[in-house]
Amino acid sequence: MNSATSWIRLPQGSAGRRYYPVCATYVIFAVNVLIFMLMTLAGGSTKDSVLLSFGASYAPLFHAGQYWRLVMPMFLHLGLAHLATNMAGLILLGCFLEPLYGYGRFSFLYVLSGIAGSFLSMQMAPRVIAAGASGAIFGIAGAMLVTGLLHPAAVPRRWKPVFGIGITLVIVVNLAFGHFAKHIDNWAHLGGLMCGAVLALVMPPARLPGAEGLWTARRFQVSLLLPVLLVVFSMGAAVNQYLKSGQVASLLRASVQLERMHHTHRALALALQAQSIEPDDLRVSELLGALYLDERQYAQAVRQFRQVLRFDPGSTPDIMLLASALEGQGKLAEARAILETAERKSPQNPGILEALAEVCAELKLYPEAIRDYTELLKLKPDEWLAQNNLAWLYATCDDPRYRNPGGALRHAVLAVKLTQGKLPNVVDTLAAALYINRKYRLAVAAEGRAVQLDSRNPAFRAALRRYEKAAGNTGGN
Repeated sequence: MNSATSWIRLPQGSAGRRYYPVCATYVIFAVNVLIFMLMTLAGGSTKDSVLLSFGASYAPLFHAGQYWRLVMPMFLHLGLAHLATNMAGLILLGCFLEPLYGYGRFSFLYVLSGIAGSFLSMQMAPRVIAAGASGAIFGIAGAMLVTGLLHPAAVPRRWKPVFGIGITLVIVVNLAFGHFAKHIDNWAHLGGLMCGAVLALVMPPARLPGAEGLWTARRFQVSLLLPVLLVVFSMGAAVNQYLKSGQVASLLRASVQLERMHHTHRALALALQAQSIEPDDLRVSELLGALYLDERQYAQAVRQFRQVLRFDPGSTPDIMLLASALEGQGKLAEARAILETAERKSPQNPGILEALAEVCAELKLYPEAIRDYTELLKLKPDEWLAQNNLAWLYATCDDPRYRNPGGALRHAVLAVKLTQGKLPNVVDTLAAALYINRKYRLAVAAEGRAVQLDSRNPAFRAALRRYEKAAGNTGGN
């Protein structure tokens, strides 16, 4: 018998059958390895699509009703190194704690700690796709620490250092490492650690603190029922989700391909079919929203983007698309309110600043638009669209108080340089900036270039005639 199990014996004549002390640990180990192999066969354990279809934690899907995502992450791993590290920790700590608690209580503690880790992770990092057994393993560590402090009589003498200073160092070092390593989900660690410690406070070890070396075991430990039911239910839900995800993904790929070929109606039909299979799939709602927006069906687009943001309120792209759909409906004030709320939460987000500036410009809130464009360009000076839009505002603003000829020309020149003079709208903005600076002949040349780039645009031709008239009247410049 190895050193991890040599002290555990049944007394002579005991009615209980022999109890192999780490059977739950090895079963959990085997399940993790099996699922890792299935993920590898499905396309790779590090792919987001595979992780999500197998049940990785992701707050928007959890809030959409996929509560089994609390359980499945503790059986999923991102790559072989991640699996090996966590399984080493599981075997090492499980071989110490399970003999004290029995397979039932140990499984109960392990699964609930994993659930607590997933829950805290999704609450604190809602945009992160996370997986791994480390939250549950930290639950084992927390239970070992409490057991060593509160139930020393249940711990064999030669194990007492492990349940004291040893496990304390393991917890502190790993939490510190997780704090500085960006790829590690320390929220899951903290959630599992706290849950394991609390459970150990209210659930003492099953080992009887009598003569060392004695263990009394029942034929079945009732505490095993809850974790087994939770895991079986969650795995069944994950299998169902995996099957539906495959159908939905196939329909979405076909829909996107049709949209690229400008067959929007057929793309919409496939996306709606995907939604009938999985109504809460946020990918489907996002695609439907984008398709409706392209078709200028703004009310339907607003409904889809609101559906996404109900479960994923921090999604910046969907906030911006919702604002765009509201603009299409003429609800500029509502679009502005949504973007301002998003800006307060993410004041340095370039996308939100740009969308907010555009809405403010449409609402003729010129000081606010200029402020937002200026803040955006401090963050991203190479953002050609912001350079162009600010130049256009300075050059064509219908309120003369906010016209700025020098600023218009400066930003327009930068926009042309950033786009290498290949975009007709940007060249048209440069022409407008030259015109407001009374450089009429240069404005004619610039607008002529814009017409060459887009000869079908009547606005460019009208501007060219206006600039030519101004150049002819002045006889110079």
